[in-house]
Amino acid sequence: MITDDEWDLLVDLTEILSIFADVTTELGGSNYVTSSLCVRMLIEIIKTLTTRSLSQQTYIEEQEDAFDESNDEQNQDINKPFLTFGLLDEVKSKLYMNMMKYYPTLTTAEALIPSILDPRLKSLDFVLPEQKIKAEQHLQQLFKQEKENQKKTLDISNTSETPDISNNSKSRKRKTLMERLAKDSVVAAPDNEVSEYLQIYEIPITSDPLIWWNEKKDKFPILSNLAQKYLAVSATSTASERLFSDGGNLLTNKRTCMKPKLFKKIMFLKRNASKF
Repeated sequence: MITDDEWDLLVDLTEILSIFADVTTELGGSNYVTSSLCVRMLIEIIKTLTTRSLSQQTYIEEQEDAFDESNDEQNQDINKPFLTFGLLDEVKSKLYMNMMKYYPTLTTAEALIPSILDPRLKSLDFVLPEQKIKAEQHLQQLFKQEKENQKKTLDISNTSETPDISNNSKSRKRKTLMERLAKDSVVAAPDNEVSEYLQIYEIPITSDPLIWWNEKKDKFPILSNLAQKYLAVSATSTASERLFSDGGNLLTNKRTCMKPKLFKKIMFLKRNASKF
């Protein structure tokens, strides 16, 4: 029979392990941005597991792997009361150690780029100030590289184009007086997009960062391209695994003669039927 102490331990363990389930569910989505949430959620797990951080860091190399099945004790009598004193801290300590083991570069400058490019998390208030500074400096470097790449691409496209003077003279249309008086509504991009972007207030966590960047692409043309590159990456392989699973369920041994064109159409309907 389960004792009161064992019930209390189960309740505490459920509360701790539930955050793992919540993070797994959130990062496994495919209809919203997940790459920028990864670091933030993993840090939240580590904070939940932290009990005595100094002692955990001291003995981190001496602890065993919490996910190693060979460490499971066998032949335990389940009818005897289980000693629960200190067990919760032991479980949290082992989980903490493994989180630090599997994510040693969690707060590096490169790992924080998706988060700083997310207007919901760009303040990076979940990391140390020096880590935030390094991430901002790295973003400045990426900005300069992207700016140079765009300039080279624009120069190549301009040199490859050969204007046809005869056709331009024929297709030239005379502007009316009102068209001459009208002003262009193009928003001038700032010289330093990074500095101005970092000064903007964060948007609510429930907002879509991709929609925000689409609305601000005229103001931040270079940063918006960077955001598309980093925020489009999925944090997990769950979405692709679902796709392969659907493909395996469709292309069975009895459907080996199905043509690729039909297979693509059925898969498209399978993945997008809810949108019609």
